[in-house]
Amino acid sequence: MTTPTPETASASAPAPTPSNTMTLQVGECRFVTRPATLTRGSDFFARQLSGRWPDIQPDGSYFIDADGDVFQHVLRYLRHEIMPIFYDNVKGHDYALYLAVLEQARYFGVEPLQKWLEEQKYLQAVKIVHSARVLVGIEDVSGPTGSHVKIEHHVTWKTRKVYVCPRAITGHMGNRDACGRLCRNARGDADDEYEDEEVLKILEVRKTTMLDPKMRVEQR
Repeated sequence: MTTPTPETASASAPAPTPSNTMTLQVGECRFVTRPATLTRGSDFFARQLSGRWPDIQPDGSYFIDADGDVFQHVLRYLRHEIMPIFYDNVKGHDYALYLAVLEQARYFGVEPLQKWLEEQKYLQAVKIVHSARVLVGIEDVSGPTGSHVKIEHHVTWKTRKVYVCPRAITGHMGNRDACGRLCRNARGDADDEYEDEEVLKILEVRKTTMLDPKMRVEQR
């Protein structure tokens, strides 16, 4: 009996049916999926799987000479139709990866993904909101926040003039209107007295990162 060579095996192997699973060898990475997953959103796979695949390997896998680390994002889109977001709170958007996925989206004919990346819709999917407020005293600093919020505190000391009650009544200190006739009599003809007080001022700056899930779904 003659053992089929890899060339004869590739030539005789039929294209998989939509209900079967198939193994893709993309560069050094292997992926198991269904033909229907590939053909419903990719012109490339629709053509390749309509007849006989030219690069079937001896183990039955289908070879594609591309970067498998990038292709995983294309395949994830074909499976779930959810657009990719490559964003880090420190580094921001990974533009190099967006461009790599865009190149493969063009090659594999995945038009919705290609258009979404070309129009840089990911910039609208991730929104950054900045806010600031002045805090008086460390007790005004808020507690724990979510990981999507980055907080910076800028601390300074300020000097302010504080009214001094002539009768040294604690409840009147800093509030001239609290002093009545007795306090004014105690002051006599002298000017109101003020003393310097050190005040802690904290500028709290918040950066809130928000993801809009609607932007990750193709608008039909």
